[in-house]
Amino acid sequence: MPVPDRGELLRFLCHVRFPATKQEIYQQCVALGAPAAHLERLRSLPDGIFVEPNTVLQALPHPTP
Repeated sequence: MPVPDRGELLRFLCHVRFPATKQEIYQQCVALGAPAAHLERLRSLPDGIFVEPNTVLQALPHPTP
């Protein structure tokens, strides 16, 4: 599976209501119609509360090509 584009993921995250937990971010992205590749990456987030889209992107593990 190709590595999801961070810019595209950011476009979805900009519509998420923050602060939000990992589960809330995931659920909101599902409701927004995020592609499966983005949802799969969001599952790898550590548990916690995220305050903005950039904190989500920073917490994501770096994908391996």
